[in-house]
Amino acid sequence: MYVEINLPEVPVPAAIANYWLNYFFRASPSGNYQINALASTYMRLVEAAIVEYRMGSAALRELWSNHTSLGLGAMHRSIAHFESCLSDMHRATNAYRRLRRHKGMDPLTLFLASEKPSFATDSIARQLRLVRDGIHHLEEMVVEGRIAEGQPIALKPDGPEVQHPTEPGQTIKTFDRLVIGDRQVTFQNIATWLAEMSAIAAKVSQFEPGHVAEPAS
Repeated sequence: MYVEINLPEVPVPAAIANYWLNYFFRASPSGNYQINALASTYMRLVEAAIVEYRMGSAALRELWSNHTSLGLGAMHRSIAHFESCLSDMHRATNAYRRLRRHKGMDPLTLFLASEKPSFATDSIARQLRLVRDGIHHLEEMVVEGRIAEGQPIALKPDGPEVQHPTEPGQTIKTFDRLVIGDRQVTFQNIATWLAEMSAIAAKVSQFEPGHVAEPAS
C-alpha cells in the first residue's frame, strides 16, 4: 500500500505574539473587561489550535515515514494533537461569535461586525461542536464501560483507498480527513478555517479603538 497525506500547512501567525506585546506593554483592545476577556480567550485558543494542528500533522507524517517500526507512539500523539486542535477550534469559534455580537457595542465588536468568516457561521460552528462532542462523549463511553465491541474508541485520520493505476495488487491510501463515528472533517477544511481564524486574530491584534469600521447591515 502506498500512502499519501493531504495535510495543508498552517503557519503560526506572528500577529498573536504582537497582540500580547500590545496587551501587556501598550494597551488592551477595550476598556471593557468582558471584551478583553473574550478577545484574549480567542487569541489564546487560535494559537493553541494551530500549534496542535501542526504537531498532529508532524506526528502523522512521522508515522508513515518510519519504515523500521510500527510507530504507535506517533499515531497516538497525532490523534491527541488533532483532538485538542478541534476542541480549541470549537472554543475559539464560541469566543469569536460572542465577541462579535456582544450587546455592549464596544468599538472592537463594531470593528469585527463587518467580518463574516465561514468558521463562525451556524453550519460550521455546529459541525465543529458535533465533532468535539463526539470526541468527549466517546471518551465518556469508554470510561463508563458503554463501548460496544468493534466500535471506534478515538478520533482517527482516514481517507479513501483506491487501486494503484499501474501496479496490480497495490493500492493508494490517502489520509485527508479526521473521522469519529459517523462524523468527519477534512484536513483542507480545518486548514481553511484555521487560516480564517488567523486572519481575524491579525485584525484583533492590529485594532486601534480610534478606527472603527461600520457594522455590516
